[in-house]
Amino acid sequence: MSSYNNEDNKIRRKKVGSSKPASSKTKSSRSASANYDNVYDIKDAAKHRNKQTIKRNKKTSDNQKSSSASLENLRNAKRTKKIQRKNKIIKSILAVVLTFALIGSLFGVGYTLYAIQGAPKVTKELIESNYISSSAVSSKEIPDNLKKAIVSIEDERFYKHNGIDKISLVRSLVNNIRTDTTQGASTIDMQVSKNLLTNNEKTMKRKVRDMYNAIQLNKVMTKDEILVAYLNNMYLGKSTYGVGKGANIYFAKNVEDLSLAECAMLAGITNNPARYEIYGEAKKRQERVLFKMNELGYINDSEYKKALREDVHFKSEID
Repeated sequence: MSSYNNEDNKIRRKKVGSSKPASSKTKSSRSASANYDNVYDIKDAAKHRNKQTIKRNKKTSDNQKSSSASLENLRNAKRTKKIQRKNKIIKSILAVVLTFALIGSLFGVGYTLYAIQGAPKVTKELIESNYISSSAVSSKEIPDNLKKAIVSIEDERFYKHNGIDKISLVRSLVNNIRTDTTQGASTIDMQVSKNLLTNNEKTMKRKVRDMYNAIQLNKVMTKDEILVAYLNNMYLGKSTYGVGKGANIYFAKNVEDLSLAECAMLAGITNNPARYEIYGEAKKRQERVLFKMNELGYINDSEYKKALREDVHFKSEID
């Protein structure tokens, strides 16, 4: 009985003992399975979070792009409006300017027609018949240096314009508006008209007629003929008209015998005879004339320096 029980107990203990390892293996298997599932759950969660983050970043980027585009559109709209306003102002100003220009042109045409009304037809014969000087000289007798001196100091663009120097005209207009001084814009052609066809009246009508006559002169005379007409009738002080008589009065010479220095001095007198008929003032003016001749290329540096050194005297000083 006891051996049976002991044997039975051993069997029971073996069964009980053998059942413990089985239970432990099951738990380990379940734990491993649970850990495996947890790892996959964590990975899935991480992927989900990454997807969500990507979506949020993309949405944020899209929003920023949309916001940036909206700001740029707003700026473009403002810029466009600003340009449109500016263009509108410019158009308005241009319209006003063009209107005044048109009115001014119509007035100018009307006043020109009024000013030239009754004016004689400009011809070469009319000019020559109105000569003031009794000692007129031909173009061949007048030294080239005297012609160049007059052009340099009186009308440096003489050979380029048609009787009216538009550059001098604009400069004179601006100067007269901005300052208290008066600056003329007469060309040699206009001076010929003033000396031989009109008069010395300081009126707009006379100036307009001189401009008209200057243009007509260029249609019927060469530039050299116009220049010779001017040289033969310009006033040189001491009741002297023309370079033929002026050369004799100031230097006791024929005009063709004048040196470069004497030509420059004689040419300088005509600007203001009352002032430059005095030798000291005439000498200063001569230096200015020679400088302009050199600047414009009519004489070279050597000729310029030689003329400055030349001892030139008026006949009145010698007498």
